[in-house]
Amino acid sequence: MYDVRPQILPVICIICLVTFWNVLSSFHGSFFTTFLFVLPLAIFFGSYRFKFNIHEDRLVYQLIILFKISIFKKDIYPNQIKQLKFFDVGWFKKAAVIKLHKGLNIRLAILEPTEANDHLLEFAKKHDIMLQKTKNYLRLERRKK
Repeated sequence: MYDVRPQILPVICIICLVTFWNVLSSFHGSFFTTFLFVLPLAIFFGSYRFKFNIHEDRLVYQLIILFKISIFKKDIYPNQIKQLKFFDVGWFKKAAVIKLHKGLNIRLAILEPTEANDHLLEFAKKHDIMLQKTKNYLRLERRKK
């Protein structure tokens, strides 16, 4: 099972939580009760993780909160995938997008460990899924060899 590290989502959650805390404390006035109300929200939003797993016949993408509770799980079969797009993110990091025929595309921002991209590429070749690689991604591949 691989970890997916979203880039911007944690930052957005922190900004929204701090803004919510400021608004709530200015209207309510009591700092301690506001803190007791916002603390469980911070723990909840701070504990979510995205997991990605590659099986022989399908891909599994899930959202886990509080370290073990899966609240969203999606099995993706090869016939549901229109295209796999590989690109780079930031400095020397690989990423991928699973473009589906129906539904929202799944963005795999940064997979850890980094061998996950190679396994995803093998899965695509095995199931004859159309691939697209950006120029910068191809440069990253050449650099790693």
